Amino acid sequence: MNFDSRKPRADLRDHLRETVRTSILDAAEELIAANGLHEVALAQIARRAGVAVGTLYNYFADRDAMIIELFERRRESLRPLMAAARTNGKALAFEPRLRLLMRDLLGALESHRRFVKVAVETEYHKRSPSTTAKDLQAAFEEVVAVGVDEGVIARATAPLLTMLLAGAIKAVIMRRIADGGDFVADADPIVSLMLDGARA
Repeated sequence: MNFDSRKPRADLRDHLRETVRTSILDAAEELIAANGLHEVALAQIARRAGVAVGTLYNYFADRDAMIIELFERRRESLRPLMAAARTNGKALAFEPRLRLLMRDLLGALESHRRFVKVAVETEYHKRSPSTTAKDLQAAFEEVVAVGVDEGVIARATAPLLTMLLAGAIKAVIMRRIADGGDFVADADPIVSLMLDGARA
C-alpha cells in the first residue's frame, strides 16, 4: 500500500496558516476597536497576534488588504444572523413582528460589537463596500408593509417609518458604542416611540 503523506502535511499547513490569519485579524479588530484606526500600527497588531511584523506581509499585501479582509470575514459571519432576524417573526402580526425584528437585529449587531465599532470608525474611509444599510431597509420595508396591510400603518407614511426605523438602529449603535450601553435594551423603546410618538 502506498500512502501519500503529503496531504496530511498540506492540511496541517493550511490549518496553521488559517489559525495565524485569524489571530492577526482578531488582533487588528481588537486594537482598532479600542484605539481607533489611525492609532494602531502594524507592529502593535503583530505583537498582539504573537507574530513578527514581517509575517503580516505573508498574509496581507498591506494594511488596507488586512482591513478589507477583516470586514469581509466579519460581515460573512454577521450576514446569517441578520437574515435570520428578517425571517424569525414572519408568522406574527405587525407590531410583535416589528419588535422581534428590532430586538434580533440589534442582538446580531451586539454579538459583533467590536466589529461594529470598527465599522463605525472606518465608515467614511470606504474600505470595503457593504450592503448592511440596504438589508436593514429591506427588512423594515417588509414588516412595515405588513402594518399597511393590517391597516395600522398609513400607506403614505410607510416609507418614512421604514427610513426612521433603519436610521434608529444606526443612531442607537453610535450612541451605545460611545457610552458602553447595550444595543438591545433600546429595541422596544424605539418601536414604541415610532408607533406611539414621544408626547407625554
